[in-house]
Amino acid sequence: MSNILNIGRTGLQASKKSLEVTGHNISNANTDGYSRQKVNQTTNVPITKDGLIAGTGTRIKSITRVHDQFVEKRLRDSTAEHKYFENRADSLRQVEEIFNEIDNDGLNKVLNKFFNSFRDLANQPENETVRSVVRDNASLVMKDFKRISDTLESLSKNIDGKISRDVEDINQGIESIAKLNGKIRQLEAIHEETGDLRDQRDLAIKGLSEKVKIHTYQDERGNYVVSSPGLGTLVTATQFQPLKAHSFSKQDSSNGIDGAMEVFYADRPGQKVTENIQQGSLSGVIKVRNNEIKDLREKIDGIAYNFVNFVNAIHRRGFVNREIKSDAQGNPLQVDSKGPTSGLNFFKEPLSVKGAAGQMDMSEAVKSDLSNIATALSPNSPADNRIAIAISKLQHERVMDDGTTTMEEYFLQTVGKVGLESGKAQLDSEQSEGLLAQANSIRERISGVSIDEETANLVKFQHAYEASAKVMQTANEMFDTVISIKR
Repeated sequence: MSNILNIGRTGLQASKKSLEVTGHNISNANTDGYSRQKVNQTTNVPITKDGLIAGTGTRIKSITRVHDQFVEKRLRDSTAEHKYFENRADSLRQVEEIFNEIDNDGLNKVLNKFFNSFRDLANQPENETVRSVVRDNASLVMKDFKRISDTLESLSKNIDGKISRDVEDINQGIESIAKLNGKIRQLEAIHEETGDLRDQRDLAIKGLSEKVKIHTYQDERGNYVVSSPGLGTLVTATQFQPLKAHSFSKQDSSNGIDGAMEVFYADRPGQKVTENIQQGSLSGVIKVRNNEIKDLREKIDGIAYNFVNFVNAIHRRGFVNREIKSDAQGNPLQVDSKGPTSGLNFFKEPLSVKGAAGQMDMSEAVKSDLSNIATALSPNSPADNRIAIAISKLQHERVMDDGTTTMEEYFLQTVGKVGLESGKAQLDSEQSEGLLAQANSIRERISGVSIDEETANLVKFQHAYEASAKVMQTANEMFDTVISIKR
């Protein structure tokens, strides 16, 4: 008789716990990262009496979450890959907009205007208005070189800010994972359920994978380890290794800009890991900063450096546009009351290729006096236009890339490469978004909560609870009958 009561009691307990877990699933149907849980039941140990084996009811073996670690790994990898391409595409789109010449005059157009103004000056060497146009167009060229240089540097600084924010998010994430590891270990030591805490840890790891590529595993001691390729171990059990972002000087930075943000371990400041980071949003923006933007700055500086030097080299051979007196031997004076008469630079000479675009400026001689713009190869030759013609012909001279391309071709190739990289990154971003959606869908099918299924389970477990109660009620009535007979 007591066995019947025990069978009913265990059935009530199992059904009650199943109802609780089902209700928990339903209440978390819209919780991000939640994995549905299920009650695993098994039979109690049977007893043998008078040669017969009799069951003793049921017991709850465990409460587990429906979880597939391989699906979770695929989701993490898809997240890291998508965030990498998404941030790379966004950054390259901003770079591409610098060279958008559809709505305004870009560098290519202002360079053409500059050379065309020298052609006009060759036709009218004495015309002060045309000389003024030449100087104005030179100012536009300098302004646009500086605009491109400053904007590229500004984009690099914006990326530095994002690097700093991402490193803070990574440190918060790994600290949270380490704390959750400790809580999970404590609860499992006293045989408590940890499904919700494991979901929180998976969600934190997913957030971490948005920043960098993540691997997880359990070591031989059972410690939960989080690592990142190229960075190493970030979390081991309750211990974590924080990163730090700090600005470095131009000489020590990886992109050649003063104040560039670099990443390293907080306890190892001398060991930079910026270039080791793989995938995730952090790698996406670092690659754009250290590759595309750095390459663009170098190429724009190269164009500016060659442009200034070639214009100056021709301009120095000419003479100023004013009467030049001769010395006793009949040679033209090198200097008169207004200054040098020949050997004048049109632009200030750049100190080096690096930074040439941002430092471009006109020479003081040309700034102060339009007559110092040389057009003549011979002194006192108002109609001589050979210098102006030579400068205008620079537009079509192959002076870039070891004498294989013109400045215009070199610039268009540079801009075209940016456009191709931007388009490819956008396509990769769209494709990776589809793969991420697919990974999310697979996870939802396996671990997600189905309201219809859980509602059906509620009815099933409710009936089981009622049936178990009926068993206990029947056993109680049987006890009452036996007791009443003895009376």
